[in-house]
Amino acid sequence: MILGLGCDIALVSRFAKDKNFMLHFIKKYFTTAEAEELQDKIENPEKGLVLELATRFAAKEAVAKALGTGFQFGITLKDIEVTHNDLGCPEVKLYNKALARAYQVTHNQDFIMHITLSNEKEYANAVAVLESK
Repeated sequence: MILGLGCDIALVSRFAKDKNFMLHFIKKYFTTAEAEELQDKIENPEKGLVLELATRFAAKEAVAKALGTGFQFGITLKDIEVTHNDLGCPEVKLYNKALARAYQVTHNQDFIMHITLSNEKEYANAVAVLESK
């Protein structure tokens, strides 16, 4: 059963700052697993780091909206982790307050957070669906 739906769009140029800003942004808002996955792009920003930051930010926003709260009640950007599996498909893991909220919405049932990501030069988009198993 679908219990939540969230969508977000981000303007990529908002993330086009200097390298120090981007490194601070990653450290402050991304999990260790996300930062590790971005390592090649951090070392070589011309490989699409700005687009990746905008896309993951949109993903985290979409997930927070699918939880029905957005970023309130203690839910932070680091409570939502967006990584990719071996096939390159995006996956979501929830921690802390975001995980507690998911269990609250699903009445402590098993759940899955589906996510799809799209981006172009100017915009990044994400749609998240919270489904109980």
